[in-house]
Amino acid sequence: MANLQTWSFHELHFGTARLRHYLDECGENQDLAMQLYEWNTEISAAFWESFTHLEVALRNAIDRQMTVRHITKGRAGHWIFDDARELGRDRGRGSRRHAYPYADIDTAIGRVRKNGMPLDSGQIISEISFGFWHQMVSKSQMFLWPDLVGAFPHMKSRNQALVSAKVESLRSLRNRIGHHHRIWAADLPARFSDLHTLSGYIDPDLETWIEENSRVPTLLTSRPRAT
Repeated sequence: MANLQTWSFHELHFGTARLRHYLDECGENQDLAMQLYEWNTEISAAFWESFTHLEVALRNAIDRQMTVRHITKGRAGHWIFDDARELGRDRGRGSRRHAYPYADIDTAIGRVRKNGMPLDSGQIISEISFGFWHQMVSKSQMFLWPDLVGAFPHMKSRNQALVSAKVESLRSLRNRIGHHHRIWAADLPARFSDLHTLSGYIDPDLETWIEENSRVPTLLTSRPRAT
């Protein structure tokens, strides 16, 4: 069997240009660059595990608050269908038609239909991207914040910008992982802090559970570095 721990193997399958960043970081040390490449994969997977828990909890927390809002306003059905046309759909003309975040709902509905699943709120919410939840707590949807702040009952303030900034930073890292980019150059301890702080805003027990079940803290201590 061929030796799989060779630079030529890595270049063949992962690309010379892609690996150039690792060589530069490791002072042209190929062995160390291969270790960093493998570590990047490990830390990405570990972050993805924690993202999974946070994302599901975040969307459920927002869903609960939006459901309460929907009922309080005496509306029928589920808020995700946006029958009141508040979330961007057909709001205005031209480029505003099907604007975000409603466009994400439209895309999710298309996925549910393509998969042949029932077109119900649970199926649609499960197909919505993380970007949608970021949009829901962003400045552009500030009119929702008085209701959505209840999704973060353990936050000491009612600062929308604080939540939005943390979700944005996590979204950026999540997208890099999703596209298999390198993340070792990012401030990973800060991003993990954002992740467990945001989960703590939802529920301190959730924060503890995610942190205790995450591989991220251990892996952060084992990052290969040039001496």
